Amino acid sequence: MRMLMKFAICSSSIDWAATGTMLQGIGTIGGVVAVVWAANKGADTFNAWRRQKVAERRLDQAERILTAAYKGRRALAEVRHAMISEHELLAAGEQMKEKEGWAAQTAPRQKRLVTAQAFYNRINRTKEEREALDQCLPMARALFSENLEQAIEKLIHQFRVVQVDVECYVDYEGTDAEFTKKLKRGMYALKPPAGEVNEVTDAMEVAVATIERICLPVLRLEASPEGGRT
Repeated sequence: MRMLMKFAICSSSIDWAATGTMLQGIGTIGGVVAVVWAANKGADTFNAWRRQKVAERRLDQAERILTAAYKGRRALAEVRHAMISEHELLAAGEQMKEKEGWAAQTAPRQKRLVTAQAFYNRINRTKEEREALDQCLPMARALFSENLEQAIEKLIHQFRVVQVDVECYVDYEGTDAEFTKKLKRGMYALKPPAGEVNEVTDAMEVAVATIERICLPVLRLEASPEGGRT
């Protein structure tokens, strides 16, 4: 009996065609799984590469923007320095003497014109710093936020505020005490009396503080408050 059962088992036929079809199906499924896995892996690799590239660009731009902001702040402080040297005044005076109608100006107006020219010369020397800030604007918005773009614009605008105050100073006779103080606050980096503010100084510091808040975390490889993680 045992011999018969053994013989029966050993003699049972195998449907190799069906088995081959089954194995082929398993192979096809395995191939699909492999393709899907490879596609997902490729997508993950690409996304990781893309994130890395964006992080590198943000790091480069954060350094560039912060450097430009610090140089811009220093340049603006130099423009508004309360002490105008004798050399600056002499150079400005020589420039004004070449202007048509200079001799016809009153002595007080000549003095104001010379002072104004000294300021213009200072502002002209900041061209490189102002251009560096201006060139940061597109990437500030694209890679970070509108807040960063606006902070840079505010810092740039303070140069224009100083220039406008200087232009007003030339034609101003000093009859309004409040307006006189306003002009001086714009032209000079003077500490105001208690209870008052220096609008240009405050605007400059607020702008730089905003730039630092957004850019410093990126440089330190921390989570940025605007723009995600690097």
